[in-house]
Amino acid sequence: MKTEKQIQILAIHYFEGQISRVDEDRLFKFIQESEENYSQFKAWEHEWLLSSETDERTEREWERLQVKMRTRETIVPMLPSSKFTFWRKIAAVAAIVVLTAGTTLGIWNTISYLQPETYLTLEAPYGEKSKMTLPDGTVIWLNAGSKLQYSNNFNTGNRRVKLEGEGYFEVTKHSGKQFIVETMAYDVVVKGTKFDVSSYSDDNFVTTTLIEGSVELLRGEQTVKMEPGESVRLDLLSGRFTRNRVNASQSKAWSENKLEFDHITLKELIVKLSRQYDVKIQLESEQLGNKTFHFSLRNQETISEVMEALQKIIPITVERKKEYIYIRE
Repeated sequence: MKTEKQIQILAIHYFEGQISRVDEDRLFKFIQESEENYSQFKAWEHEWLLSSETDERTEREWERLQVKMRTRETIVPMLPSSKFTFWRKIAAVAAIVVLTAGTTLGIWNTISYLQPETYLTLEAPYGEKSKMTLPDGTVIWLNAGSKLQYSNNFNTGNRRVKLEGEGYFEVTKHSGKQFIVETMAYDVVVKGTKFDVSSYSDDNFVTTTLIEGSVELLRGEQTVKMEPGESVRLDLLSGRFTRNRVNASQSKAWSENKLEFDHITLKELIVKLSRQYDVKIQLESEQLGNKTFHFSLRNQETISEVMEALQKIIPITVERKKEYIYIRE
């Protein structure tokens, strides 16, 4: 009971806009633990509204709070609702939202066009993934080690987002406004479709895979049109595009907590596993890294289980020391 009273005090501080980041994370952890806790939080919210003085400052602070709560509610774990309260690692992603321009984002849903342009940033750290819904209804999944930025003018002045890392997009059709994904190498121009973009700063390539609909890749004066079932990779060192027919659905498997590859090198797989499990994997043989094989993860295996499976596929020796994993012949 004492703990619940302490949480209620944190909730009041939150409603008043006077809560620290640490206490805010503690409050949202409490809310996410069960539906009962969420109902209790809503009850405290109702009591606070009834007891608060309806002056101009209170209304302004409450409006800011509602925007912030709506922002958090767009970011949810990528599991069925029945598993929501039990996957604590993914639930922690709800605390990753950063309002980079402070209070200027407060009422962007209604008067953002009157405000200086500012940006909201969503990050999924290594070992995590996140999902969000943009104001136009577009749904985006972010893979581990990724970041997405969009303007407070989104859906009013533009439909442009900036991606660092990997994202799977289900874009809502919108007459008159194209959806554009900026990467470090090219822009992906969309009208309403499903596709995956991988653009990590430590990779030597940027890849777009189209599942349905149509997109165009714009790089300077160059335009690359894509059809469903195609994957286009840009080699950043040579500046050349390559196009392949693929099982496009595999490109979004990570958003369903799976990894599926019909043809992948050990070197490429290690990079993906390092991000997904937030571990440091070192390959001690360049020749070994060029080995290709089929690989599939479907049951949320641990990194130890993954390494055991790899040893059955190819002749390797795996050694683990704390956060490091060494792979050798």
